[in-house]
Amino acid sequence: MARTKHFASRARDRNRTNATASSSAAAAEGPSATPTRREGSQDEGGEAQQTTPTTTPPAGRKKGGTKRTKQAMPKSSNKKKTFRYKPGTVALREIRHFQKTTKLLIPAASFIRQVRSVTQIFAPPDVTRWTAEALMAIQEAAEDFLIGLFSDAMLCAIHARRVTLMRKDFELARRLGGKGRPL
Repeated sequence: MARTKHFASRARDRNRTNATASSSAAAAEGPSATPTRREGSQDEGGEAQQTTPTTTPPAGRKKGGTKRTKQAMPKSSNKKKTFRYKPGTVALREIRHFQKTTKLLIPAASFIRQVRSVTQIFAPPDVTRWTAEALMAIQEAAEDFLIGLFSDAMLCAIHARRVTLMRKDFELARRLGGKGRPL
């Protein structure tokens, strides 16, 4: 109801300014064929009553029997909806794309940073440098291990009649496959 009153007051203000402008123009030109307001009759608020019907309902009327016109509708409701694919469509497209490509999926800079931090922890202090070929070999081996672990964990989830991968699927895949450190 507040929205209707809001638009009604806005339309009333607009019509009042139009009525005063047209009456001043009509006074300069002479009498007009269509009067915009009755002379001599006033509302209790001091406003002049209009003879032409407005597009919004009067404030005293109920909302149920009135219709809104396009002029009174807010302009934000005319926005076009953005297109969205169904859930899972983009994921399947990405799976097909990544299955076709042979490039590495982990960013090289962050992987090299991790290799160097692990090297500082576990290697003797004199081992500080890596060749580019050695880093590429380690990254390929790490990605191959992760892909195998993900596929085994997905098989565990499917065996449990689930689609969602959970931590227990990874733990079971590592335990059955003997991959990684023991739990």
